[in-house]
Order: sequence, then structure tokens, then C-alpha cells
Amino acid sequence: MKRRFIAGAKCPKCDALDRVVMLSEHEHEWIECVECGYNENRPTKADLAATQSTAPDEIGVIQFRPR
Repeated sequence: MKRRFIAGAKCPKCDALDRVVMLSEHEHEWIECVECGYNENRPTKADLAATQSTAPDEIGVIQFRPR
């Protein structure tokens, strides 16, 4: 198991700074807070492909003209 601390990262649950570690084992990766125990799996390529929509994004460009 590979373990690396992420410098400058805040825990999403307890907001502890520099207490988040990234763990990886084979092809599985996740983060974990050593302060409160929060953990979160890193999405795989299959997970990302399943969440992407075929509908266009609702982000557009708005041009402002000076008065």
C-alpha cells in the first residue's frame, strides 16, 4: 500500500489542514483524514464516463458591451 500526505489539503469534514493522506493499493485510490477518519474513494474512469451526460453543458458565453 502506498501512502502520501497531500500538502496544503483540507479535510472536507473537519477542515483540518495538512492531515489528508492519499492511499493507493493496486489500481484503487482514496483519500483519508488522519484526524477524523473521513475517507473518500477516487472515481475510476468508468465512474466518470457513467456520470457524463450527452446533453450539452448549460454554460454559455455572455458578452457585455460598454455603455
